[in-house]
Order: sequence, then C-alpha cells, then structure tokens
Amino acid sequence: MIKYRNALVIFGGGLSRDKSGEWHTTNFDEGDNHGVLGDRLRVLAGRSLLTDDPDQLVVVLGGLGQLAGTGAPPVSEVLKKELIDLGVPRRQIITEKKSGTTYQQLQELKKIIRSRTLVDLLLITNAFHVKRVKMMIRLDPVLQRLLLNGKMKVRSAEDVLIQKDSRWKKKIRAAYSTKFMKERIKKEEEGVRQLRSGKYLLK
Repeated sequence: MIKYRNALVIFGGGLSRDKSGEWHTTNFDEGDNHGVLGDRLRVLAGRSLLTDDPDQLVVVLGGLGQLAGTGAPPVSEVLKKELIDLGVPRRQIITEKKSGTTYQQLQELKKIIRSRTLVDLLLITNAFHVKRVKMMIRLDPVLQRLLLNGKMKVRSAEDVLIQKDSRWKKKIRAAYSTKFMKERIKKEEEGVRQLRSGKYLLK
C-alpha cells in the first residue's frame, strides 16, 4: 500500500438516477430534500486538482443518508466510479460509507486522518456548503487545530473550475441565480446561524 501524506477529500452530496437505472452525482438541475446540489462539480474539481498534483490520496465521503431505502449505492461509491471514469487510478481512492450527514462525514474523516497519518488535507465541496463545513470544523477541537495550522483547507469546487477554465463562470453564475439555488443557500445560511447559536443538532 502506498503511504500518502497529502489527501484530497471530496464530500458526498446527493445522487440522481438516470433512465437506464444508473446512479450519478447531481447536476445543477437536480438535488435532494433541501434543494439543488450540483455536486457533480466536486468530482470535476477533484479530477482537475489531481492533474496538477497527482501524488495524493483521494478520500471520498458519504454513505446513504437521505437515499436509505431507495436502492441507491453509497454516495462515495458513485464518486469513486466517476473519478475512475475520469482517469483517476482506483488504487488511489478510498471510500467512506458510514456517514449520512456533513457532520458524520467530518467525524469519519477524523478516523481516516488518524489511521492514515495524513498531514495535509484539501477538502472540496460546493460553494454554498463551504461556510457550514468550516463552522463544523471550528466546533471540533481536533479538526479546528488542523485548520488553524494550515494543514486542512476547504475550497469550493466552483472556484477550482473557474480558475482552470473561465468558461465555467457563466454557467455557475446562472445556476446560482435560480430560485432553487437561492433556496438552498438560504437553508445553508440558516444552518450556519444555528451552529453559531448552538441550536444546530450535530448528528
């Protein structure tokens, strides 16, 4: 087993099923119980970052969550498949399948960090999700220490893709101007407020 010191971590989100019955990460016109997601961008951003720095472990997070009972595979398995389809070596990817929420993904990530003795981590998620992820990290002493020491960073998939190809800007701007995305952002902002006030149920 190759021992990696650095890791690219991709948060799991939602899945959608196409007409052939195959599950895939969601585009901006698909989502979950809380609104649109567009988490396919997390996969594309991850692949883009690996092109520049291929010598790192890829950790994909996510079990079933809201998809329990639908016949869907774990979200992390779909993320892994899509990364492999984009040319990422299978041996470079590890999956986490127990978590069902963002908080649980972070708790499972802590276990992976310890077991793999990872030193530097870059966490990738969508722009609307970044603030809530960072707030949860700050509420966890172990993860907060990594963040404060610069050993853990959180970056949006949207920023990664726009930096690589400015043509993404128009598509992303259009997606973020929709009613459904605004509803998603509103819910995320409420989650951040609840985390700050201590009313958020971490589970």
